[in-house]
Amino acid sequence: MSYEDRISELSLNPDRADVIIPATKIYLSAMKWSGARKIYVPKIGLSDGIIKTLYYNQL
Repeated sequence: MSYEDRISELSLNPDRADVIIPATKIYLSAMKWSGARKIYVPKIGLSDGIIKTLYYNQL
């Protein structure tokens, strides 16, 4: 898919549409090197997770 197709058809943000191909290659390489058949990908980013944890620890 082209950059524009990834944005329109996959609803990716422009800053994500350009890095999805290299990121996929990294994930596939890591899976190959480790022999993993599955990989867990979190739905939120690291910074969001840290903020969420800090927030819930303050309650």
